[in-house]
Amino acid sequence: MTGNPWPRIAWGSAAVVLAVGAILGFLVLGGAQQNGPRLGAWASICRALGISSDAGPAGAPQPPLRTPTRIAWTPATLKQIAAGSAARGKSAALACAGCHGAQGISPTGQFPTLAGMEAAVTYKQLDDFRSGKRASAMMNGIAAALSPEASADIAAYYAALPNGLAPIEGGAFRGSRALREANPAIRLALAGDPARGLAPCGACHGPGAAKQGAPSLHGQKPEYLEHELAAFAQGKRSNDIHQQMRAIARQLTPEEMKALAQFYGA
Repeated sequence: MTGNPWPRIAWGSAAVVLAVGAILGFLVLGGAQQNGPRLGAWASICRALGISSDAGPAGAPQPPLRTPTRIAWTPATLKQIAAGSAARGKSAALACAGCHGAQGISPTGQFPTLAGMEAAVTYKQLDDFRSGKRASAMMNGIAAALSPEASADIAAYYAALPNGLAPIEGGAFRGSRALREANPAIRLALAGDPARGLAPCGACHGPGAAKQGAPSLHGQKPEYLEHELAAFAQGKRSNDIHQQMRAIARQLTPEEMKALAQFYGA
C-alpha cells in the first residue's frame, strides 16, 4: 500500500539511532581523556577507530627523559670494573680519607664506610655522583675529576680493605620464621611485609643471591643508613635503578628506619 507510513518511520528511526550512536561513540566517548582536555572532532574519530590522528611531530614541548643512573650492568661495564687496580686506587683514594677514613672505615655517621664494599657498588655511586644522578656538593666535584678508570681503581682498592663491611654471604631466607619475630627490623630485613607489598631487604642486600650493585649493609654506620632511607623516602636520593628503594622507603615509618639502621649497623 502506497499510503503506509511505517516503512518511512522505521528507516527514519534507524537513521536517527545510527546518527546518535555515531555522535556518542566517535565524538563524545572518543574525545574524553582522563585528567586531560577533550580531543578535537578529527582526533576523537580516529581514536574511536583505533588509528592515530598524528600527521606530524607533537607540537607541545615534551619533558626531558630522566633516568636514575647512567650505569647498566653490561659486559663492558663489568669488564671496566674488573680491570680496576687496588694498587693504583690506593693513591687515588688519598683524597677520600678525610671523610671515609684512612682505611675506609668512616669515623662518623655522616659518611659511609667503604672498606669491604663490593667494587661494582662503589663504581656505580662514583658515576652517579659524576653525572649528577646523585646529589652531594662535595662528592659531585670530587667524582667529576675522576675518570672511569680511576673510579674502577678506587673501587678495587676499597673492596680489598679488611675489617670493614661484612661480605654478603649466600644463604636461604627463613621468611616464615622471621615473620613471627618481635623485632620489626628482623621481620623487614628477612621477611619483608607482605601486607604492604614490601620485599625483604635481604632480597637485594643478602643473604641469598645479592642484586648487582646492591651494597652490603652489615657493619655500615647506623646514622648513615637512617639518613639514606629518609632521603629515598623523600625523593632527595633517586639513583636506584628500578626505584625499588624509593618505593620501599616511602612506606617505612621513622621508627622502622631507625630499627633497620641499628640492626644492620650492629
